[in-house]
Amino acid sequence: MPNTRRVDEARPRAPRPARSTRNRPTDSQLLDAARSVIADVGAERATMDMIAERGDTSRVTLYAHFGSRDALVERVIDREMAEFTGWMFAAYDDSTDMTHGARARHAVESLFAYARRHPEGLRVLLGHRHENDDPGRRLYQALEPRIAARLRENYAVGGAHIGASADTMSSLLLGISLDVAYRAIIVDGADIDAACDLAMTATLAVLRDVRSDQLLAIDESLGRRG
Repeated sequence: MPNTRRVDEARPRAPRPARSTRNRPTDSQLLDAARSVIADVGAERATMDMIAERGDTSRVTLYAHFGSRDALVERVIDREMAEFTGWMFAAYDDSTDMTHGARARHAVESLFAYARRHPEGLRVLLGHRHENDDPGRRLYQALEPRIAARLRENYAVGGAHIGASADTMSSLLLGISLDVAYRAIIVDGADIDAACDLAMTATLAVLRDVRSDQLLAIDESLGRRG
């Protein structure tokens, strides 16, 4: 009886390509790669090709995980914002029982300790400035209320009950450390320890020299406007 099998069935099949054993990148690993690129070139110049090369992956994978370049950048900024503010909130909580001066020292030291351990993250937050998205401004909005509340407590001990002027004071104090850190890690590349020492000296000088009557005068002027 003749063999009725189809010719293509009789031919040996080519072996299937071996499945890649390479580990698939996690979201965290991809965000790390994106953070590294943004820290180097800025968010506006970072491309998916750059991030894919830095993360040893492909553009297709990046789009599959995050949908778009802008969404990826936003995820990076949100993650770094949460980590930095969480670090600072913990520092504030740890210094609750310290004296006023020791609290200030601890806060400044904690900020620069973060800069030492996570320079890329802080470069992302302080170096990415866009008219519609300024993480630096978001840092102020997150941290200022905690600093202002502490200032009100400190001055109340001395009998001065300050109001909105605490917000102005907290912005000034936070700005000292953030601006010095910005110049150190982004603009000038200065030594972090030297930058911390400068920020510390300036912060303590402000706390020492700003008088309660000056803050109360601001509150009074704001009250007249209302």
